Amino acid sequence: MNTVLIILGVILVGAGIYFYFYKQGKINDRDGDYIPDEVEDAVEDVKETAAEVKRRAKAVKEELSDVLEEARDVKDALKGKVTKSKLRSMTKKQLLAHSENDLGEKLDSSLTKSNIINKVYSIHQSK
Repeated sequence: MNTVLIILGVILVGAGIYFYFYKQGKINDRDGDYIPDEVEDAVEDVKETAAEVKRRAKAVKEELSDVLEEARDVKDALKGKVTKSKLRSMTKKQLLAHSENDLGEKLDSSLTKSNIINKVYSIHQSK
């Protein structure tokens, strides 16, 4: 029981000090919600920083993915294999002709170039 009274006393003293400084104008509260503006501003800054960190992390992840793909292409090129970079430099028509003439696979011409590149690359990797 005494502990409860002590805790309530400390809370009341803290609240009293807060309201005293609030009424004196030492604690700013533009919107009148009894939360100091400094605390609200700090929370907003943390939210903005978190959003920026998330955006940058996503960009780094995408860039790392691109770097890894390029590294695989370099490794395959050194082994004499066909790379996606090499296939991307070809036109859709050239890719379809390469697939049919060199690989013996006739692909559907209604596919997108990206899909054709992936299929031709897959065929090369399976051989």
